[in-house]
Amino acid sequence: MPAAVGVALGDRDRGVSRPVIALIGDGSFQYSVQALWTAAQHRLPVIYVVMRNNEYSILKSFAELEQTPGVPGLDLPGLGIASVARGFGCHAVDAETTQDLEREFKTALTAGTPTVIVVTTQPQKAML
Repeated sequence: MPAAVGVALGDRDRGVSRPVIALIGDGSFQYSVQALWTAAQHRLPVIYVVMRNNEYSILKSFAELEQTPGVPGLDLPGLGIASVARGFGCHAVDAETTQDLEREFKTALTAGTPTVIVVTTQPQKAML
């Protein structure tokens, strides 16, 4: 999340005008959510596509790799990611269908401000 902000700020300083696209999971989103505030304050053209599978998948996979399955706190049900993003000043939507995703993504490409698009996915084991 902060890397996308950095790229967008660097682009602005160099006179480059383009959207920056960042794909991130819902668990990773929680690590640096404050980057949304910076993106909103600077009106950066960042599009965050957040894949919501309702868990810290990579941490679950690491736990299994380390033979410690069932670590508590790795499920993330009920996160209002779009609501959080709006609270930081970003445009945010939950894309329920591929048509929603396509429409919102096309809109975000020309918005010139930060957008968060939340896409529901299924949990998958990381192949470590």
